[in-house]
Amino acid sequence: MGGGDVACLLLHGLTGSPAEVRPVGEALAKAGFRAVGPLLPGHGTTPRDLMRVGRADMLAAAADALRSLGGARRIFACGLSMGALLSVELCARVAARDGAPAITAIALLASAVRMARLSRVFTEVIGRLPTLPIILGKGARDIAVAAAGGDEPAKPSDGSYQAIPWNWGRELRLLGEETMADARRVQVPALLLHGSLDRTASPAGSRMLRDALGGPAKVVLFPRSGHVLPLDEEGPQVAQAIVEFFQEA
Repeated sequence: MGGGDVACLLLHGLTGSPAEVRPVGEALAKAGFRAVGPLLPGHGTTPRDLMRVGRADMLAAAADALRSLGGARRIFACGLSMGALLSVELCARVAARDGAPAITAIALLASAVRMARLSRVFTEVIGRLPTLPIILGKGARDIAVAAAGGDEPAKPSDGSYQAIPWNWGRELRLLGEETMADARRVQVPALLLHGSLDRTASPAGSRMLRDALGGPAKVVLFPRSGHVLPLDEEGPQVAQAIVEFFQEA
C-alpha cells in the first residue's frame, strides 16, 4: 500500500495473516508511507504447511522482504506477536548487513516474549517435549471486542489458522529466548504496544523486552484490547500511535 521513498515492513503473527496488520498499513499509507506486509512461510494454506517450517524460515523470509525495500530512503519495521520478535531479530542480525538496508525504528505489538495462560503451557510445557506430528486446536483469536460479544473485524477466511502445529511450541519458545538475548544489539528507537486484556502474551513480556533493548524504548498499554491489537476496539488508536512514532523518529 502507498508509495513514496519511506517504507515500513509489517510482519504478522504466528498462525495469522497480513490482514492482522492491514489496518496499520492503511494508516501508514494514508500518512505517505509505503507499507509492505508479506505472507510468512507456512501461512495462508493449512496448518500442516506450518508444521514443515521453523523459526529460521520465518526470519529468512522477513530478511528477504527487508532487502526488497532497499531502494527506500528510510525503512521502519512493525511486527505483531511473533512478527514483533522477527522485527527485533531483523534489527539485531540482518539490517545493515550483507546488503540489507538499515532500519530506522521499530514498533512491536503484543511481543510474544512471555506467553500467558494456555499459550504459556504450549511454549513452556509442550515446547520442551519431543516434537510430534500433531496439530492442536487453538480456538478463536484473542480479540477483546469479539470475546465481549462484538463483531470480529476480520474472519478466519482472511487466512488465519484456528489450529497450530505441536512443533511450534518449541520454535516460538526458542525464538523468544533468542530475541531477548539479541535485544541489547538493537540501538534504534522502539515503541512497544500491548493490550491489557491480552490472553495470549503477557504485557510483562513487553516490559521485559523494553528493558533488554539497547536503544530508547517505551511501552504503551491499551486497556480495552486483547492480543490482535490492530483488529481490536482500540485499533485506530494503535495505528495512529505507530504512525506518529515513525513520523517523529
